[in-house]
Amino acid sequence: MSFPHFDSLFTFAAAGLGLLLAGGLNLVFGRSGRRVWLRLVVTVAACGAVVAGLAAFTRQELAVRAGTVVFGVLAVVTLFGSEWFTRKVSAVLAVVRKPVVRWGLVAAAGLALIIGSGIAFDRTDEAITDQSMRNLDLAVGRPPSQPVNGIRATTDRGTPVVLKEPVSPRDPSDLVEPEQKSLRDMKFADQLIRHSGPHDSSNCHGWVFTGGKYLLSPDDVEAIVKDNGYTETHEPQPGDLVVYRQGGTIAHSAVVRYVTEGQPVLVEGKWGGMGVFLHPADKSCYGTEYTFYRSPRGSHLLVGLGGSPAPTAAANAATEE
Repeated sequence: MSFPHFDSLFTFAAAGLGLLLAGGLNLVFGRSGRRVWLRLVVTVAACGAVVAGLAAFTRQELAVRAGTVVFGVLAVVTLFGSEWFTRKVSAVLAVVRKPVVRWGLVAAAGLALIIGSGIAFDRTDEAITDQSMRNLDLAVGRPPSQPVNGIRATTDRGTPVVLKEPVSPRDPSDLVEPEQKSLRDMKFADQLIRHSGPHDSSNCHGWVFTGGKYLLSPDDVEAIVKDNGYTETHEPQPGDLVVYRQGGTIAHSAVVRYVTEGQPVLVEGKWGGMGVFLHPADKSCYGTEYTFYRSPRGSHLLVGLGGSPAPTAAANAATEE
């Protein structure tokens, strides 16, 4: 098992030991120029021994890291001892001492910083926007779907309802992290009780009217509310339907779970491709434009999926036939 802090400890401790030996041995040799080759051989041998020892006791990749640090530092030190390098550096410093060059470099650095910061901002903003759109799509978007064959569902008045299923459902485990990120971005994480995890099998409407088995279009919800005897109510009770609208268009369906006097009405529903959450009715990503509905039916399930029409609706459907 590998831990980053242990890896760093071994890498830098070994690099430090190698540099300590290299520096100490070269101090022993003093300033004598006649011992250059001996100095080089002993330095390389000492540092190589440290790196080899690290490779023997730990992973080779740590030895490579330590060796890179040690020999990189030695290369820089050797370069600083070169007369050619010293002359070049002196020449550059002589040029930089001129006010025109110094302040020209400052101006160029400022321009580069302005341009670079603008580019970095655009890239970061684009990445954040893309991620936010992906998170939002997870919450309220509809995955590509296709009609389900062999299963028929209708409203209480016999209006067919098209059941759909995702074309390529995503692995639920791949949706957990985006779900959590989306909740944090929307500032709802502390307002929710999560009852189940994310999946593509159903959306919010399908969770209410098909028992979480299929996807339903918002247009179907309009027909269901009309045909299944739902009437608007301003005194919600557990089991009632709540429908959220945005600009007059249905955006979300949920079910009332808890009603306590003086407390917010708690509703439960599936948020798009995300999980199923219990939350105050006015705390959701679907806004605060919602309406409560009640029906004399025993459940919200469609006919054909276990739902039974109310007696009046069944009689009306028989009369129309």
